Amino acid sequence: MLDDSFLKLIHTYRVSVRKQRRLIAFALLLFVFHLPPLQADKFASIIIDDVGNNLEYGRDVINLPATLTIAILPKTTYAKKLARLAAKKNKEVMLHLPMQSVEHHQHSPGTLDLHMTRNEFREELRLNLNSVPYVRGVNNHMGSLLTRHPGHMAWLMDELSRMGGLYFIDSKTTSKSIADKIAIENNVPVLSRDFFLDPDHNIGTLRQQFDLFIKKVNQRGYALAIAHPYPQTIKFLKAHLNELNQHDIKLIPVSELVRTANQRKNNHPENRHVACTSAACSRL
Repeated sequence: MLDDSFLKLIHTYRVSVRKQRRLIAFALLLFVFHLPPLQADKFASIIIDDVGNNLEYGRDVINLPATLTIAILPKTTYAKKLARLAAKKNKEVMLHLPMQSVEHHQHSPGTLDLHMTRNEFREELRLNLNSVPYVRGVNNHMGSLLTRHPGHMAWLMDELSRMGGLYFIDSKTTSKSIADKIAIENNVPVLSRDFFLDPDHNIGTLRQQFDLFIKKVNQRGYALAIAHPYPQTIKFLKAHLNELNQHDIKLIPVSELVRTANQRKNNHPENRHVACTSAACSRL
């Protein structure tokens, strides 16, 4: 039979073990709740608009060692050649679809306008799509007038929906655009651009817009920018695209960004997209 002193020793040991276990559990809880939050993945896409008229600039931007998306104007001299080069370089290709603007500029080949009948509209759209191979999506070239008209946007999105597999990017050349709303109604995957990187030819503007682009990605987890194949823009991107890596931002094709953004919309409500309002944007 065990004496009292030995029983007390066993009891003391058991109490000590229980206390140690509680202390360990408490320490683990403190550790878990004080861990820094895991860094969410951050994604960005950059569309290069207005490709197709200049072979040299088109080649230069396609040859940049980055996952840019190339938006090619229909019926242009080098549309097919540059689309094939982009596909060869694993760059995603879009149709940069001309639409009527508020300003009465000379129409680009393939422009969709308010005076077309629905059949004319449909036929012109299909000719435009057939003029650029490897197209994965569409965005508007100019269009500050057409994108605010629900009837014509319904015609466009109905056609894109029937074709299947194409997304639409609203370039937001006007704050009155309803293109994204009509796309959603027609089950067309859609996203609106966040920034024009080069709304003018000032290198300071490029720097400022690129910084805002990075800031938006860091805040929201993704962002979409549009730039153009201007020599100073190509030079800037070549020198500074590596800054995205420094911020742990992954540059991806627009089709992937559309999917990513739509998956995150419930957790990251969309901020209002700002139209291009500078003097240089009057051409849109």
